[in-house]
Amino acid sequence: MIRTTALLVLAGAATANAGIFSFASDFSDQSWTFSGEFHGGHFALEDGIGNADPMTLLIDDANGVLEPLSYQVDFNMHADVDYLSSTPIGGGKFLHTYVVEETFAGWFTDTGPVLEMTFDGSIITVVGDEFSWDSAGSMFGADSWADVQYTSYIDAPAYGMYVGDSVGPQDFGFSLTAINTSGALPYDFGSPGAALDPQTMFPIDEIFAEGSYSGSARFVPTPATATLLLGAGLMGIRRRR
Repeated sequence: MIRTTALLVLAGAATANAGIFSFASDFSDQSWTFSGEFHGGHFALEDGIGNADPMTLLIDDANGVLEPLSYQVDFNMHADVDYLSSTPIGGGKFLHTYVVEETFAGWFTDTGPVLEMTFDGSIITVVGDEFSWDSAGSMFGADSWADVQYTSYIDAPAYGMYVGDSVGPQDFGFSLTAINTSGALPYDFGSPGAALDPQTMFPIDEIFAEGSYSGSARFVPTPATATLLLGAGLMGIRRRR
């Protein structure tokens, strides 16, 4: 009976619910979430948020009953982007598609990282005219078709979070809104979108965009944590006896 219960303790730890992570663009309300520029033959999309305008990262217990964990963080990201295709979708509009390569993203407090993510082979889509972007798009990926990997630096078992790398399934999505080339704050709604270079199919000028985020990943306890959970389970059994 003790052995069976101990195994159930370990099984429960290994199948803990995934953590769900998110931030809203207005959590950093005096910065553009993203900036992007074609330079040196390549387009790079980066965070536009500085330490002086921190963002609020929420970690939820997979839509359970607990209140989300909240961290004031500096968001950092660098993504290398390659052009993939432009597909007419009617009404003179095109779906411009790009593949995102070798990307790092991280959320850091003053004392160190909370969560990091790498991804490779994810997708950016933006609708526009043949040689322009309109003001909205998205960037997303899942480990079923792109190389998505999270690393957690917090230990919060009730939220499915353990220190270490995620084991999947894992995914992410960023919105891209208010895309523009002026970079002015407050945002001037009179000049949305961006003109594209017909040769590269990337914006001719530097772009700026707002963006919200949501992602999920599953973590399992390290052997040391699993041993502690097993010990706690056995102690509980002895008390009940």
